[in-house]
Amino acid sequence: MSYLARHRNFLASLQCVLVNRGGGCCGPLELHHVAEGSGVRDDWALVPLCSEHHRGPAGLHGMGTKAFIRLYRPPGDSEYGLLVWLIEDIARSNERKAA
Repeated sequence: MSYLARHRNFLASLQCVLVNRGGGCCGPLELHHVAEGSGVRDDWALVPLCSEHHRGPAGLHGMGTKAFIRLYRPPGDSEYGLLVWLIEDIARSNERKAA
């Protein structure tokens, strides 16, 4: 299995990045490509979002990126802030496992 496939499988095993941030998650997990505007998508820049926060009415694609960012306020007020939240979630999970 390639590194990218392992990375995608790992991300798919996590929760939506909004689950601990008052998101009210529902639906199956989907991987969202983080990018600004219509920029090139990188398969390594992925974050796990439930279907509601990805494509639903309260989702990034459902309400549009600008409205989503205003509502959920990720770090840097940018879609790239979702990657920051992902890294925080992974670090917290690793801390719990080590304790």
